[in-house]
Amino acid sequence: MVTIEQEFRTAYAAAGTADVARPELLPVRLARACARVLPVAGVGISMYGSDGIRIPVGASDDDASIAERLQFTAAEGPCLDAQAIARSVLATESLIEQRWPDFYTGLVTRTPFRAVAAIPWSTTLRGAGTVDLLFHHSRDLADLDIGKVDEVIARVEHTLVSEKVLEFSRLDPGPAWLAGPAAESRNAVFIAMGMLTVALDVSTPDALALLRGHAYATGNTVDAIARDVVNRRIPAADLRVSSNQ
Repeated sequence: MVTIEQEFRTAYAAAGTADVARPELLPVRLARACARVLPVAGVGISMYGSDGIRIPVGASDDDASIAERLQFTAAEGPCLDAQAIARSVLATESLIEQRWPDFYTGLVTRTPFRAVAAIPWSTTLRGAGTVDLLFHHSRDLADLDIGKVDEVIARVEHTLVSEKVLEFSRLDPGPAWLAGPAAESRNAVFIAMGMLTVALDVSTPDALALLRGHAYATGNTVDAIARDVVNRRIPAADLRVSSNQ
């Protein structure tokens, strides 16, 4: 009989394609391996910085990446709740619509997902992030083997912690996967927040609120708005105006 560990190792090996061979893309490979082993439609892996801001580090596909950005933009959702209470949150479509309406609107209009299982890290990385399992149908949650989910995510956590990866900064050493494309995209949010605090004389939380408000008003994501602010395609004053409308 094939064990879950053997099944995951096989999936992890199969997910090691050339496009995720670099060390910084380790979480992408792990997310794809999860999606192969578990009965899910998508997987996202996120960490949380010391300031509590969610940092995506890998996703199984583009739709899973979009789902994470939508939740970050709405500042609400099952994954944020799972992080806050340090327990898994299983959310059907009806629950998402009732409890996190702003996230729900983006989820159903921009992704094929209708249910989410947010699982926080449970051992070495406890309190540092979540693995988000995404489903096309709410009924898929009923068939989820939580024991298998926990074991697979434990394998993901072990690999992230033990994998010998490169340092990504001389000043701030850490695993290479913390400097992958998804994390670098979220880094633009930090830069934009800094620019807004100076240009508009607002606090850091208020700067993030302005980014979120503009994203909501324009039907965009915070990440996209932040990139436009950093690249000066959106003047800082425009965010102040949109927040007052």
